[in-house]
Amino acid sequence: MKRLVVGVLGLFGLLGALLLTFGPGITNRAMAQSTSGGLVLPSWMGPVWRQARISPILAQILRGQIPATLPQTFASPTPQGGTLTTYQPGGATTTSGGGFFTSLGTNGRNCFTCHQPQAGWGMNPSTAMSIFKATHGKDPLFALVDGANCPDAGLKAEKEGDDAREGVYSQILTKANIRIFLPIPTGAQYQVNIIRDPTGCENNATYGLPTGVISMYRRVLNATNLSMNSQFDPTFTTVVPQGSIMWDGREPSLQSQFNDATLGHAQAAAAPSADSISQGVAFETSIFTAQSSDGKAGSLTANGATGGPVVLSTDVGFVPDFGAEGMNMYDAWSGSTNKAQASINRGQNIFNTTTFTVQGVGGFNDVVGNPALGTTCATCHSNQNVGSDVIPGGRHLGIGDNASADQSGNQTTATTLPPSKDQPLFSFLCTPGSIPFFSNPVVVNGVTYDDYRTSDPGMGLITGQCKDLGQFKVPRLRGLAARAPYFHGGNAATLKDVVTFYNTRFNMGLTAQQQQDLINFLGTL
Repeated sequence: MKRLVVGVLGLFGLLGALLLTFGPGITNRAMAQSTSGGLVLPSWMGPVWRQARISPILAQILRGQIPATLPQTFASPTPQGGTLTTYQPGGATTTSGGGFFTSLGTNGRNCFTCHQPQAGWGMNPSTAMSIFKATHGKDPLFALVDGANCPDAGLKAEKEGDDAREGVYSQILTKANIRIFLPIPTGAQYQVNIIRDPTGCENNATYGLPTGVISMYRRVLNATNLSMNSQFDPTFTTVVPQGSIMWDGREPSLQSQFNDATLGHAQAAAAPSADSISQGVAFETSIFTAQSSDGKAGSLTANGATGGPVVLSTDVGFVPDFGAEGMNMYDAWSGSTNKAQASINRGQNIFNTTTFTVQGVGGFNDVVGNPALGTTCATCHSNQNVGSDVIPGGRHLGIGDNASADQSGNQTTATTLPPSKDQPLFSFLCTPGSIPFFSNPVVVNGVTYDDYRTSDPGMGLITGQCKDLGQFKVPRLRGLAARAPYFHGGNAATLKDVVTFYNTRFNMGLTAQQQQDLINFLGTL
């Protein structure tokens, strides 16, 4: 099979010195740094850093335990009875002094705080709750800046008991969601209104829309298998080794993500050093994580299968002829007499070959120039054996929005996961026809708009363009069993919910057995 192998270039080189010193008078401007090797900070970073710096910090911080050494291979059980394993081709890691494991801000956080191996190098609700109980909510994971649903609510709850305080941290405790707060871009094409504010942060005079900032609640993306996240650039002529970073694609590189996370999530008083950035990126691009065993099928390398992280670490590439063979780990289980292994093989075949029609998806149908395209799961999860997408940009699937209100007929089955009442609801008023495959006309003060309502505007909040509203990157799939709930806001509690959503959204026509086979396959990634 034809395959392009992509190397990870330049991830481990030292960056140029960060030349800009940040002071308390920071403004909402592009905070440019050296153009000869240093980072150029995005325009949205000014308001984010300013809000991070004014967010209160817990008076007492009980720091989580970081193991002194991470062995070359280490594993943890998953809720389904399988095993999730991380493998380091370069050998064991000593954590002391490493950029990924060092607190570089003011609230005690390091990268390991929110990216833990038993959660697939992300975060899950059971991990968050166990940390909360063990530290009475004083671990840096619960920093008020974004661990609480809103910083001032977290501060007010500090004197209350743990049970009462859980409500203030409900997003991270129930869905492992972190508060992401971003400014409305200057010159945005839309008008923003708050329809529902369950956390009290959207209308807040310090943290909300009155300051030009809104808050979304998103899953922590996993910081592993990052060297395999290859993607074409927007011109489809060059491969970008790191691809889109963050749910809304707002970071151009892992280096910039490390820098901006330190200034925002860690509430740092200054940017991290080039050496710290280099160390952090070097670690997170050197680890590979995947399921290594399944509760029913056993070892995922048995009988010729090639599951697990060791083989994954050598399979750095993607399928250039989209969807030809997105996953091939369980080819050897075709015709297996082991019922569990046979089901997983059937699920892989469904993923690779079952064709269905994708229509009404902004960021996809309009990009490929076909309003109704026959595809497979591997069409959008085309990065071979990784499951991310080699096509740049995001996709608008109708998760957590009012796509069911669409008057154009393009998304009649889109919202099987509507906005949840525990998250905010925004109204974005756009020029009619400016949102691909969406129409919901309303008249406001004599002017007709398309009223798009969502709990999270996604890439549209970065670009300021109506066409990008509701679009999110296609995430990597490996390690899914340890990372429930799913989608950007945790709207799907289980893999069954994920499969049900897609089966309904695209009228896939899967039988009950086919759906279960697909679930079983996804649970082994």
